[in-house]
Amino acid sequence: MNAPLNGLLLAGGKSRRMGSDKADLVLTDGLSLRDQGLELLKLVTEKTYLSTAGDDLRTYHCATIPDLRRDAGPLAGLEAAFARAPESAWLVTACDLPFLTSSVLQYLREARDPDREATCFISRFDGKPEPLCTIYEPVSAKALAHCLSEKVYCARRFLSSLDRKEVDLPEKSALDNCNRPEDLQEARAALKNGRCAKTIVVEYCGILREDAGISEEEVRTESATAAGLWEELRMSRGLSLELEAVKIAINDEFQPWNHPLANQDKLTLFPPFAGG
Repeated sequence: MNAPLNGLLLAGGKSRRMGSDKADLVLTDGLSLRDQGLELLKLVTEKTYLSTAGDDLRTYHCATIPDLRRDAGPLAGLEAAFARAPESAWLVTACDLPFLTSSVLQYLREARDPDREATCFISRFDGKPEPLCTIYEPVSAKALAHCLSEKVYCARRFLSSLDRKEVDLPEKSALDNCNRPEDLQEARAALKNGRCAKTIVVEYCGILREDAGISEEEVRTESATAAGLWEELRMSRGLSLELEAVKIAINDEFQPWNHPLANQDKLTLFPPFAGG
């Protein structure tokens, strides 16, 4: 018999790059990312919990599981979940996934292999396992304890060490997340106006040209803003700089990251220049 499947929404992070609690952010439908994530998990799991930081004293209108240790990232949430219900499997999702849908979670549930340690999606950018939308079986708890005892707190590294079933994403943008205000603006624009494919000419300058291995390319994208396309390029091209360090021009005019993209736009990426 398969272990019962519970849901765990990870919301104990510090949201440093966003500047405020990501879980509180509201998209176009009036629901916070926290409420949206919990509602999705309720549709496909037997019991649903909110994973919180151990020192979070706020009152939530849902069942919570506080972390048992500090500064261990998402793995602290999974550890606390297994401590609460060691005989259950856990479908773990991050709270900052604005494009995640119930059909994607149902797809993962139907693909579940309870004889493996985990069932997960693979990244559309680099083909690596995605740890923050994964089903972890009870047998993985032993490997998790070992990982934490070695002070290995990287969720992807932990998942990569497990015997896992990997599944392609049925909706390619489902796991695109919101780490910065620019990502939130991208999500709101895409959800409001819909995603449409467009061709963008991308020009790389300086160290970004070295990272990408090319000076210019045509990219097919559904991103609504320059920030959304940057995240795609950063992941697929292995760009070393963070968004905050890069300036952009669209059609040869400097623009903010939330500038909308149109078909056949030219996006030029500039690294920091010496002296300013």
